Amino acid sequence: MAKKGGPHGKRGKGGATGRGKSSRVKQKNKSSQSKKGKQRNGLKSAKGSGKGKSKATKGERDVKAEQRGVKRKAVDEQNEEQKQGKKALTPKKKRKLEVTKLYGELINPGRTRKADVIVNDILEILRKRTSNKLADYCSTNVGARVIEACLKWGSKPQRRELLSHFKESLPKMAQDRYGHQVVLKLLLYSSKTSTSRKPTEEERKAQLKNLREILDQFTGKNLHATFYHRFGCKVINGIYFSTAVRAADKRRILHSIAIPQAVALLRPELPSSKPLRQLLHAEDLTEQHRRDIAQHLEEAVEKAVEKELLGYDIVHLLFQAVCEVASDSQLTQLAEQCMDGAAYLLSSKPGAEALLRLLGVANAKQRKAFCKDLKGKFAPLAMNSVDYVVMIRLATTVDDTVMLSKTMIAEWIKDMADLCFDKYAHKVLAWILQPNDKHLFSPYECQCAALPSPTSLKAAETRRQELLRHLKPAICSALLKAPLKAAGDRYAKDLLAAYLAADWDQKLVEALLASAQKEAAGEDLGSMNDGTVVNTFLVLMKLDPDKGKRLAQPLWERCLQSQLVKASTSRCSFLLLAMLKSGDDLKRSILTAVRAKKEAIEKAVSSAEASGLQVAGARKLLAEV
Repeated sequence: MAKKGGPHGKRGKGGATGRGKSSRVKQKNKSSQSKKGKQRNGLKSAKGSGKGKSKATKGERDVKAEQRGVKRKAVDEQNEEQKQGKKALTPKKKRKLEVTKLYGELINPGRTRKADVIVNDILEILRKRTSNKLADYCSTNVGARVIEACLKWGSKPQRRELLSHFKESLPKMAQDRYGHQVVLKLLLYSSKTSTSRKPTEEERKAQLKNLREILDQFTGKNLHATFYHRFGCKVINGIYFSTAVRAADKRRILHSIAIPQAVALLRPELPSSKPLRQLLHAEDLTEQHRRDIAQHLEEAVEKAVEKELLGYDIVHLLFQAVCEVASDSQLTQLAEQCMDGAAYLLSSKPGAEALLRLLGVANAKQRKAFCKDLKGKFAPLAMNSVDYVVMIRLATTVDDTVMLSKTMIAEWIKDMADLCFDKYAHKVLAWILQPNDKHLFSPYECQCAALPSPTSLKAAETRRQELLRHLKPAICSALLKAPLKAAGDRYAKDLLAAYLAADWDQKLVEALLASAQKEAAGEDLGSMNDGTVVNTFLVLMKLDPDKGKRLAQPLWERCLQSQLVKASTSRCSFLLLAMLKSGDDLKRSILTAVRAKKEAIEKAVSSAEASGLQVAGARKLLAEV
């Protein structure tokens, strides 16, 4: 029974289970079909119920169709851009593109529309978008460039409109990374007048009005906050060195920074009466006021160093003033603070003059670091109209001559041919050869080199000889290549005289005489008839009586004796007159030769005078016979 009942029980149980599943599936199918039927019935009823409502008009159907077409077109364009690998532009980028297209058209030299028309289109778009936040728009790279282009190419009314809009925001814009450039362009184009003609009175008044509106924004706290800002200082620097700004306004700006308020209130006439350096040394200034100004200047310079403003020329004016009145201890403290960035002071004359004093108190480590910062620039600095005195100062203050020979001297040697003939570099070289020569150097140059240098320990002559050991061969080599050219050059002649004064190099003298002999054999004596060459020989003959004789004798025998008639009616007659004072033997030889050719000389002199030439030297020479 158990065995029979087992299989039947299993089949019964299994059968019952199978029947249960199939019945549930059928019920589920039926229920889903009933749901679908209901949904279809619902749709039919909905359609049937819609028949009773009013139909859409033809115009509404056309509008909907047009909207569907626009959407489809936008989708198609987006799909096309995606196929080409381009990203779909966002609304923000599309607005930006609208302005940049106009900007590109404006700066294009081949544009077909007038510039002011394009500027008007740009400003019209910006008015709608930014309303009163146009100053914020200038704080972006694109915005600043667009507004700068509008100022450059816009008309005077358009520039005036932009100035009126930005006027209240100028201090804030001046301290912005991009906005400060817009302020500088506002200053430039708002004060611009015609360069081809004299501005009318109306234009002049408009210019002054625009400048006044700009300058009025930079007073008091706004001026100080802007000046001690890395971008703002660039704006104040641009205002101070603008040719359109009056000297009184420039003094007002600088003195607001440099003069303490207590002194300015007690002496209101000071800030606008004199330049800053004259003010510091004014006789009517009390000792207390002078100390207050010096202390205030020191604090201003320290703050400028802290804000990293050494790159601006207006800051250099503060350095120049404070270095002139500071004591050695104050200068030493200032050198510790600013010598790391002292190379920036070389960009202006006030900065270079301040650096001359700082180099005198800097220690050996600071000077070495300074020379390292100038690596690769020593030759250009020596040829610079401002910085050549700094090079002289380095040569007279740095004790480490080995370091100087590997840096400064090594770079000079590479460009020695150019330095010898340069207006300023030849003075640097001549100073090392003949320091403090009043015939070669101005009082200003001598004063700059002689400033106190308490930290220089090596003897001046020892330092000079150590530098000359490396420098003299290079100078001699450069002069030997073209000695007569150097003698006829406005600047190299002084270097030639300084070199021979320091060391009468017979090899160089022989090369000079050989070149002179070759030129004298040419037509009209060649370059020997040049006034500069004649003057150089006169200077060389006066360097020393013995040296003068050693030059004059061969110069007469090799260059002038065979060309006596030509020499007598040329500038060389002054050489002959100078040679008559050199010695009895030379004088006797010249007079004998002149007497032998007196008639020919007189005839040549008369012919030259008839041609309108001046032969005063020849007349004096004939009078000596």
